[in-house]
Amino acid sequence: MRVETIIVGAGKGKRFGEIQPKQFCLLWGKPVLSWTIERFEECKLVDKIILVLPSGMKEHAKKVVLSSFNYRKIKTTIEGGEHRGSSVFQGLQVIDEDTDIVLVHDGVRPLILPHLIEKLIYETKENGAVTLGIPIKETVKKTDKKGLVIKTLDRRNLYSIQTPQGFKKDLIWQAYKMASQSGKWASDDAALVERLGNKVKIIPGDERNIKITTSFDLKLAETLLKTND
Repeated sequence: MRVETIIVGAGKGKRFGEIQPKQFCLLWGKPVLSWTIERFEECKLVDKIILVLPSGMKEHAKKVVLSSFNYRKIKTTIEGGEHRGSSVFQGLQVIDEDTDIVLVHDGVRPLILPHLIEKLIYETKENGAVTLGIPIKETVKKTDKKGLVIKTLDRRNLYSIQTPQGFKKDLIWQAYKMASQSGKWASDDAALVERLGNKVKIIPGDERNIKITTSFDLKLAETLLKTND
């Protein structure tokens, strides 16, 4: 079983409020992206990593991330597209033909644990398409454009979705090819597979596997690192 991971670090980080994208901001002395890469380096089942970077920032990434650490699994670095979907699609185009499973992970989720990556891979081998998810705890309400409540949703079957997400190679390629042809993308990779009519399995994620979107998230990640392992 051959596994490749696409780490999507092509975001501009507009909501973060920093000059440089959030994936290059320091977390305990190392760029956020470095922490993320290391988690997949530590997972024995991952063979290769494809790193997708913001347009025009490959040299910056080499300087602050790649040249400073001894990574063994990074196969290539490429520049991303206009949005997340097009960035993942570009990553898929350099996947090796003999790869069986493709993982897709947000570059700004640096606290993913290697044993969860391993579990995801085994589940993907059995089910074809798998994502991590956390059951929603809070009450969820649907509103109209004016902010008026339309209905209260039953949270018992609602999940907050995390990455990585895992797919058999041919399945995720087919899903992204269709999205590229139609121009209809989605907020996550699993949604594109769902459009094909395929089932996606959710397995338990980890509340510490946060996505760093704001400066508060970065401070939270620093705190969580103390107890992450």
